[in-house]
Amino acid sequence: MVRVRDENETGSDLPDDPGTPLGERAPSTDAEREQQSTEGLARTLAEAEAQAKLNLDGWQRERASFANYRRRVEQERAALSQEGCAEAVCRLLPILDDLELACRNVPPELINHPWADGVCMIPRKFGQVIEQLGVQVIEAEGRHFDPTLHEAITHEDTGQHAEGEIIGEVARGFRLGDRVLRCSKVRVAKGTAR
Repeated sequence: MVRVRDENETGSDLPDDPGTPLGERAPSTDAEREQQSTEGLARTLAEAEAQAKLNLDGWQRERASFANYRRRVEQERAALSQEGCAEAVCRLLPILDDLELACRNVPPELINHPWADGVCMIPRKFGQVIEQLGVQVIEAEGRHFDPTLHEAITHEDTGQHAEGEIIGEVARGFRLGDRVLRCSKVRVAKGTAR
């Protein structure tokens, strides 16, 4: 229902703005309109700031999550690479052993022969390559037996070495970082020094 204003009415009970519902009073002065506009802008600004804070928090969480993901992927990639390297070196170690054995047992007629010297260079180069990959030889002879690094092949009575001292190395052991690729196969003293 539309109410029409009479010429004699002051209009105090009717809204000035036709879009303002009945019962709500439209601001009558510019100051009131400006205050309402300012309050509306302040509410809008507060809502926008709250949304911006939520967005920033979410973005920061996702950024940290992505940094953790990248770090985890890099660690997994490095671990897989090291695992592959360790597997390959483990498979090649018996070949290195055979080449070293052959070089230690060169027939007398082939000593200082260029062909034999060339073949004996192979284990040295092989050792350099695996060293560049981070593989290290496990020291054994003269050290105390450590079951995490050494495998006892024999226990021998001797009066010259302390109990548990390694008196000889049958096969070298190797490690890659903290991982033992192959334990040193050793001869261990059984008796005590006199």
